[in-house]
Amino acid sequence: RVTDATLAPRPETETLVEAALAAVAARGARERPLRLADLGTGSGAILLALLRALPQARGIGIDISAAAIAVARDNAARLALAARAVFAVGDFTAPLAGGYDLVVSNPPYVETRRIPALPPEVREHEPRHALDGGPDGLAFYRRLAADAARIVAPDGHVAVEIGAGQVEAVTAIFAAWGWEPAGPAKADLAGIPRALVVRRR
Repeated sequence: RVTDATLAPRPETETLVEAALAAVAARGARERPLRLADLGTGSGAILLALLRALPQARGIGIDISAAAIAVARDNAARLALAARAVFAVGDFTAPLAGGYDLVVSNPPYVETRRIPALPPEVREHEPRHALDGGPDGLAFYRRLAADAARIVAPDGHVAVEIGAGQVEAVTAIFAAWGWEPAGPAKADLAGIPRALVVRRR
């Protein structure tokens, strides 16, 4: 379920979930009691999809919008995942302590100046704070990269959705903080690199 307070999940975000699950599988950790965090959780779609696929995992979803958090909690209950999912209002990484095995995010990544040119169904109906990634679209990747070492377990991963043409810039942002790609960025159905998973270098 989505409302005006949440970004409507799109097929591109399935690519992020697939990439995150592949990183967990590569560690042989799908049946382990993992700790997950979803930043900018919105409807909870990413976190709840991961919890459904990882039966021993527990997770927290963070969003700056209290209305979005209410939707995510309702979705967790509808999917019988409320016992393994906690949702909290907060500003990106700020509410989190350390030790997460997997941190995922579909952050705002549209350049501010490009928002007026988005299709009407996006521009007029999606929450602006879920779209606006700052002047170059990369503001939230910088915030996450700068704080990742504090919140991610030593052998953990960060998985992010990225916009078209952003893979090199986002890779460089994480590299500056000591993170490297766990593999090539995963492309969406249109062939656009859409999900990047990084680990400590």
